[in-house]
Amino acid sequence: MKISIGISLFALLIIFLAWQNNGIVITKYEYANKKLPEKFNGFKVLHISDLHNKNYGERLINKIKKINPDIIVITGDLIDRRKTMINTAADFIDGIVKIAPTYYVSGNHEQLSKHFDELKTVLHKSNVIIMDNSYATLYKDGFSIGLIGIADPAINFGKKTYLKENNFSYVRDNITKLIKDINTDFNVLLSHRPELFSVYNELKIDLVFSGHAHGGQIRIPFVGGVLSPNQGFFPKYSEGMHSEGATSIVVSRGLGNSVFPFRIFNRPELVLVTLKSE
Repeated sequence: MKISIGISLFALLIIFLAWQNNGIVITKYEYANKKLPEKFNGFKVLHISDLHNKNYGERLINKIKKINPDIIVITGDLIDRRKTMINTAADFIDGIVKIAPTYYVSGNHEQLSKHFDELKTVLHKSNVIIMDNSYATLYKDGFSIGLIGIADPAINFGKKTYLKENNFSYVRDNITKLIKDINTDFNVLLSHRPELFSVYNELKIDLVFSGHAHGGQIRIPFVGGVLSPNQGFFPKYSEGMHSEGATSIVVSRGLGNSVFPFRIFNRPELVLVTLKSE
C-alpha cells in the first residue's frame, strides 16, 4: 500500500514538473503613455526571452502566429553557453521572422559562448535586426518611435564571469551615447538585465524589455521569486511590469532553463505588450 502511494505521488510530481516546465502561458499587458504617437495606438510587441536553446518545436511558433504581433523583441539568452545548439535556435528564428519583424539583443549566455559569432551569422541571414549597442527607428504612417538596444555587459569584461559591479557604468555610458542623437519622443529599450532598472530610470527611458531573472526560478505563491542572477534572494524585478517615475520595465520569466532544470509555480511565458496612446 505504501509503495503504491509512493509511486502515485512520484508520478504526480513528474506530471506537475513537466507541466510547470512546458506549459507556456501568454501574459498580456497594456502600456499607456501620452508621448506615444496616436498611430501606434494598439501596436503589439511580443517579448521573448531566455529560451536557452529549449526546443518547443512548432507549438511555440504556432502560439506566436495566433498572437500576430506587430514586432517581436528578443532580450537575450536565445542559446545556452553550456549546451549551445545553433540549429535549434536557427529553426526557431526561421519560424518567427515570417510572423513579424524581429529585433534582438544579446544576453550573458551569448556573450560568454564561443558560438556567438555563429549565432549572429544565423540571425543576419534570417534578417533579424541585432540591436546590440545600436538604435533603430520604427515608422508607422509617417510617425515614429525609437528602439534602443544594449549588448549584455558580459561583452565588456571577458569570458570568465558576468558578475561585475561596473555593469551600471557600462550600461549608463552606452545608453547615453545612443540617446544623444535620438530625435524620437517615445523610446523603447531592449536590455537583458532588469537589475539595472535604476540606470534606465535615471536616463528616463520610457519602456524597457528585460529578461535574465527567470521569474526567480521557483516562485512562492503570494510571495514571488526565490532567486535570480545578479539580484539574489527574493528579487525585486523577477517578472511582470514595474513603473517608477517616467520609466516602466517589463520583465519576462523566460521560456527555458539553464543551470537549475526545473521551474516551480513559474511556467514559461510569452509576454505581449499592447501600446496605448493616452
